[in-house]
Amino acid sequence: MVRFEPFELDAIHLLLRGTSVVDWFRLHFRDRDEIEAFIRLNELHLENPSDRAHLERLKSRALDYLRDHLKYRRVPESIKDADLVGLIDYASGKGRRAHRFYACLMLKVIHLLHYVAAHELLAAMPITQAEVHVLLRAKVERVVRGFLERNFPIVEFSGNTKTHHSTVSKLLAKRETQAAQVFDKLRFRFIVGRLEDVPPLLIALTRELVPFNYLVPDQANNTLVDLPEMLVRAGNLHAIRAIRGEGPQPPDAPLNEPMASFETGRRNEFSGPDYRVVNFIAEVPVRLAGVVGEGNFGAEGRGPVGFGTVEFQVLDLMTARRNETGPNRHALYKGRQRSRVRTRLERGKRGLSAGVPEESVKADGERERSSEG
Repeated sequence: MVRFEPFELDAIHLLLRGTSVVDWFRLHFRDRDEIEAFIRLNELHLENPSDRAHLERLKSRALDYLRDHLKYRRVPESIKDADLVGLIDYASGKGRRAHRFYACLMLKVIHLLHYVAAHELLAAMPITQAEVHVLLRAKVERVVRGFLERNFPIVEFSGNTKTHHSTVSKLLAKRETQAAQVFDKLRFRFIVGRLEDVPPLLIALTRELVPFNYLVPDQANNTLVDLPEMLVRAGNLHAIRAIRGEGPQPPDAPLNEPMASFETGRRNEFSGPDYRVVNFIAEVPVRLAGVVGEGNFGAEGRGPVGFGTVEFQVLDLMTARRNETGPNRHALYKGRQRSRVRTRLERGKRGLSAGVPEESVKADGERERSSEG
């Protein structure tokens, strides 16, 4: 088992628990190299003058929001003058506690302003969702090739786009709202050799593909990994103490959300009773400047980055095989979902349904139940 550092434990907590980075009160970056790698992961290039100008605009807008709207009047001058690298450094513990506090405030607002600007950019560009998916797929596959070249124990990798019928069925099956968002139109599935290989893959994804700050809150499902229990078996006491907020740690440097267990227990209502998986949704950044040319960005403050919503599924080989047996089979999952959709569509039916003879409705229902096994 690898040795997890506080930065990695915080990131994997977000991923497994589905919480929000906006609730964090500190970061754990150790040096400038780590900070710059994280900024590159967000598809922002500090060596590019237009990117630096975009970040300065975001910082200025964030400061205006905090000062004018939320009435924070005592933002330290060092925070006002800091660039993005400096803010992340302050949020990771440089300087006094007040520096960390105000740096975190600034970064949270910048995080959201950048996200809004990216979606404004997508709306303004002559680019379709299908074209964004092509860019996302190429990016994911490039990262996976790098994993495989380093002999990462991935035994199966696949990706697919949800069909139109599947999208409609998911919307009809949802209870929340008629305009419910479908997060998993583009989905990638990773199968690793052993259960113990799952956490290192999750960390690798947050380091090379999915910035932890754009994991979608409340969209995680972990019925597979109990990280503390796994760390106990591996004897990784350093990580166990950090998770639980126990033992010797750097002064004033706990994790953002210490917790005894990482397993959420949440599951898709249409899955089988023993279905196990880690799945999460992320807004993956894609650099759109290269699509229409770097010179076309920055004038309206939208920046060079767009986002695509992607679902990731991660599990081990033995669990993947078990998930395709008995009531966990995917065909039965789809059957349960279709039954829910039919029930909602037919609510209020008495005798005849929308002009269809009752005998025909019953026969169709029998075929549906037969197809579900």
